[in-house]
Amino acid sequence: MSDTMAECPHCHFKIAGLDEEGRHEEIRRIAAAKRDKLMSQSMLALLIAIAAFTYYFVQQPLPKSMPANIAYALMVIGVVWFVVNRIRLMLIKRDLKR
Repeated sequence: MSDTMAECPHCHFKIAGLDEEGRHEEIRRIAAAKRDKLMSQSMLALLIAIAAFTYYFVQQPLPKSMPANIAYALMVIGVVWFVVNRIRLMLIKRDLKR
């Protein structure tokens, strides 16, 4: 990104005309937007895992059937997605404290 550009074409970070405090505030705003997106994704992942878990124990499909395998897969996908998003959130918060 060039110093002559007024803002980043990708993240719309405004460079021109900002002092040090303004740049810091803009970085915090962008980080907050990323954090909000990750929180939404994290809640969606948790919802998927809980829905699959609830389906499995309410419907009680046969162990080797297709519905049971789909429920297992959605539980695993939801939990892994949730954990990955929580790690990403921790990294964003750590970077913000620096």
